[in-house]
Order: sequence, then structure tokens, then C-alpha cells
Amino acid sequence: MTDIAPPFISRQRIHFDMLDMLGVLHNAHYLLLFERARFDFWHAQGLQIGAPGLDWPYYVARNEINYRAPITRIQEVTVTLQVTHLGRSSATLGHAVYQDDGTLAAEGHTTLVRVDPKTRRAIPWSGEFRALLARYLIATER
Repeated sequence: MTDIAPPFISRQRIHFDMLDMLGVLHNAHYLLLFERARFDFWHAQGLQIGAPGLDWPYYVARNEINYRAPITRIQEVTVTLQVTHLGRSSATLGHAVYQDDGTLAAEGHTTLVRVDPKTRRAIPWSGEFRALLARYLIATER
């Protein structure tokens, strides 16, 4: 049995221009935090778009966010990433965003679907890529 890796951690900066007129992190920026964490994860694994090992292209098929506490100031946040589902051609990544004081600000999921670059139809993940994602796969009730 393979050991499950701890959540991947991406540290990101909340900038002034990300706050809305009420002084709260605008809801759309959470998706950017998720995406940046995903690409930090790929880079930490030695992967990049167009390079061997990253099953590219893929589509983002679904995003889901639950907002728990507003982010109301400039700070460094922690965004975690774990795999909550690994299908034949799809994978769901679980994310959590923590403020610098440890408060959970948001949690959510992003579902990716690998596609053939010519037909744009779903195709299976490669064995190598599945193995990489499986190291971060956690059991969920989702």
C-alpha cells in the first residue's frame, strides 16, 4: 500500500487590488488561488505545460467553493491541495485557503478532465500521471 502524502502547500500573497470596495477578498480570486496552487503543485513535481509527465491538455470541468470566513486584509495565505477523487480521465482536487492566523477562509474542489488535443474528447490519464496523483489521494465522503 502506498503512503498518502500530506497536503501540498502553496503560500500566496493577497494584494490590495484583490480586495473589493468592502475590503473583502473578491470571490473570484479564490479560483485564482486554487489555480495558482495547482500550478505550484505541478512545478513542485518537476512538471510544466508541454513537458513530458504532465497530462496536458485538461479542462476544468467544475469548481466549487464554500466561503467560511472573509479575508479582509493584505496577508500571506496558505492554500492546500489534495486529490479527493481519481477517475479514469478526471481528477478532483480539494483545496483549503487559510489566513495567516490559521483561520479557514474557504474550501472547495476543482475537477479536471484530460482531453485529446485534437478531438477535445476525454481520454485516460497516463499511468505515470495517475501514480503521481494517487500519492495525494485521500478518502472522502464526497
